[in-house]
Amino acid sequence: MALIPQRITMSRGTIGTWANMEEDNARTGVASAVFASGVPLQRATGDQEVAPLTTGNVFVGIALRTVDMLGTPTADGAATFAVGDLLGVADMGTVFVLAGEDVTEGAKPFYDPATRKFHGASASGLLPLSGCEFDEAAAEGSAVGLRIRLVPGSAAVTAVE
Repeated sequence: MALIPQRITMSRGTIGTWANMEEDNARTGVASAVFASGVPLQRATGDQEVAPLTTGNVFVGIALRTVDMLGTPTADGAATFAVGDLLGVADMGTVFVLAGEDVTEGAKPFYDPATRKFHGASASGLLPLSGCEFDEAAAEGSAVGLRIRLVPGSAAVTAVE
């Protein structure tokens, strides 16, 4: 019996999951809105509630993917958390996120809330994420490791003008 080689390319990783086995940390959050995994979060109004990061708020971590994401899928088919779902909020370690352009290792990330993609250079409307850097180089549209080391009491994020 002959083995037939596979002609598919495995993805680098799954958006919103840990990228490696280094030391990491995540807090428990409760979704206060419907959002996908792998997006930056901010604190919301209720106890332990989190919501997608917007300008003028403090970045608290990245939403970690779970197996039971039961919210309404996004227009591009990404699974989402429903309001009230429990999730992990990564504030230390390396998590896969979606590259919005070719990025280089060590570059500081800028997040586009409209596309849920991360960029390696600033542009109008993008949110700078301090305490983070790309862990590797990656091509546009692929999963890329984002190294996170958040410091409590960070300043609010302001979108690039």
